[in-house]
Amino acid sequence: MSVKDETVEELVEEVFRLFRAVKALAVHNAPQSELGMAHVGVLALLSHLGECRATDVAAHLGIGPSALSRQLADLAEQGLIERRPDPADKRATLVSVSETGSSILAAVMKRRTDRLRSMLTEWSEDDAREALRSLSRLTTAFRADQ
Repeated sequence: MSVKDETVEELVEEVFRLFRAVKALAVHNAPQSELGMAHVGVLALLSHLGECRATDVAAHLGIGPSALSRQLADLAEQGLIERRPDPADKRATLVSVSETGSSILAAVMKRRTDRLRSMLTEWSEDDAREALRSLSRLTTAFRADQ
């Protein structure tokens, strides 16, 4: 079973439209004091993974160590993450979300969840679940190729 070229082209365009819409929403609706999308993404991943090496975070995010290093420096400066030497390898550092970081992440996620819920007032639970399944399958397909 193969997907037609025109369908793939439409899907590619829709994925990029979604990406641009999400990015615009994040910028437009975020309070000036809120962290940017990249910083929230790092915090959320660290919250999910627990304490780990920065190289693990970079690999999960699909970004280079230097880009992640800048983000971690910003987050550390704001007291949102903690760093400590890796006892298994003194050359490496372990990073984790601080208590302050957890509180700020929870507040950001609540604002985003509330905002999305207000945008989906015309959707049923089934509609939302169908979108979730489709986005999850698409994400899995994208990651399988990495």
